[in-house]
Amino acid sequence: MYAPKKILVPTDFSRHAEEALEHAVILGARHQAELTLLHVDEFAVGPLGAREDPSAAVAAYRKEKTEFILKNLRALARLCEGRNVSVRTAVKEGRAYKVIVEEGEREAYDLVVLSTRGLTHLSQNLTGSTSERVVRLSRQPVLSVQQGPRLGGAIGSVLCPTDLSPAGNVGISYALSIARQGNGVLYIQYVSELEQPEPVEAIRQRLPDLKEHHPEADRVRVEYVFDRDVEASNSIIRFAEDRDVSLIVMSTHGKKGLRRVYIGNNTAEVVRQSRRPVLTVMHPFHKRVFSRPATERTDVPFV
Repeated sequence: MYAPKKILVPTDFSRHAEEALEHAVILGARHQAELTLLHVDEFAVGPLGAREDPSAAVAAYRKEKTEFILKNLRALARLCEGRNVSVRTAVKEGRAYKVIVEEGEREAYDLVVLSTRGLTHLSQNLTGSTSERVVRLSRQPVLSVQQGPRLGGAIGSVLCPTDLSPAGNVGISYALSIARQGNGVLYIQYVSELEQPEPVEAIRQRLPDLKEHHPEADRVRVEYVFDRDVEASNSIIRFAEDRDVSLIVMSTHGKKGLRRVYIGNNTAEVVRQSRRPVLTVMHPFHKRVFSRPATERTDVPFV
């Protein structure tokens, strides 16, 4: 069973980040999870070789900024009180995406929850560079949220798109587990190319054995969805809206087996455009993008 007990929630104190925190609390309360509110201070990040300004004005600014950060972290922590989760806070310096990815791996978090937008208020069709890089590089599952429907008390339906490759199928284990917990329906979707459609029978022969992905797969109501489109992401987003899907679960990579720095186009577009929460997961064959000591733990169980 996928039951996140340690959840990392990066925040820049924007209203979008507060929305991500609300999703983290709702999800974490089901498993009495510990939430870590992380703010990354990028002030100290400068050009390679640049020296830190020792002036009194800079020191005063940094002191005031630190007080602001701690004050806002305490305020966010108070929002979580009495909601069946424990909360701790952390402040780190560096590039936000790199710190988030490293922290997720170093502490073996079960889940990272973040908003696709922050203080920059990007348009609906753009994703913040930090969130997109985290989705691309994190070996921990990442829940990306926008200003859309929230996860309810129980997740009634889950959509799991796949290209039926080993990498593309990695999300099925998570999707089955989540649907089983909420006693909901799981839609497994395959979208073929519009100009070269595959016969349905040929697709069915390639479907994975769900028992290999979850021991209680036969207790989950599963519906298969076969579609055709110019871009698979169009069908995924449209289906999720039409069926009022609670959660989309998909792999960050597919049959092309691209390196971690090149996220699959369909996944990127779904994360950018879908109003539904999107849980992205990465196949274990992808190595850490930032080197860590070989003695540190690298396995993160999810079932």
